[in-house]
Amino acid sequence: MIVLDTNVVSEAVKPAPPSAVHFWLNEQVAETLYMSSVTLAELLFDIGALPDGRHKKALTETLDGVLELFGDRVLPFDIGAAGHFADLAVKARATGKGFPTSDGYIAAIDASKGFIIATLDISPFEAAGLTGVTP
Repeated sequence: MIVLDTNVVSEAVKPAPPSAVHFWLNEQVAETLYMSSVTLAELLFDIGALPDGRHKKALTETLDGVLELFGDRVLPFDIGAAGHFADLAVKARATGKGFPTSDGYIAAIDASKGFIIATLDISPFEAAGLTGVTP
């Protein structure tokens, strides 16, 4: 099972010509792909911060469509993830590395489920000791 990082979901919904991310996603079995509640929060913030207009409306509709596709495959930051976050953050700090809090939360969700991460920036997840793929 694979959790999509925010940057992968953002790339996938861009109204541009297909990228390597699009091609990679099309090769995956949809039911094996997950999104975290942290990614959802980041995307909602990004859209909410935009001025009202066509672009904001289009992104809101696109995100609604993404949520329909994922259904119950949006993973929460729960008690299990909280425990993993603490462990990952301590481990990263002990090695002189760190990661942004949101990436740490996503990493913790991944670790609590035993999933891997699909991201365009693997370094924060490697700092947490996780396995990932770069589409």
